[in-house]
Amino acid sequence: MAEAIFFPGASAPAAGLKQLVEDYERRLIQGALERTAGNQRRAAADLGVLPTTLNEKMRRLGLRACDHPAEPAGPAERAAACD
Repeated sequence: MAEAIFFPGASAPAAGLKQLVEDYERRLIQGALERTAGNQRRAAADLGVLPTTLNEKMRRLGLRACDHPAEPAGPAERAAACD
C-alpha cells in the first residue's frame, strides 16, 4: 500500500513516492530531450540509460520526442510532427 509523504510543517501530505519519482523522471527526460532537440538516442546517452529504457519510460510517462523538435515550432507544427 502506498503511503503519502509528510513534510514537517506541511498541513497536507505531499505526493506519494511513486508520483514524486515519476515527476522527477519526467523533468529529467524532458530536459534531455530539449538539450538533444528530440533525439532519443542522444537523450538516452545523456541520461546514462539504454534507448529502450528511455523509450519505455517515455511511454509510461506519456512523453513524446516529437514534442521537442529541432527547430522552434508552434503547437500546430508539433502536433503534426507527432502524427
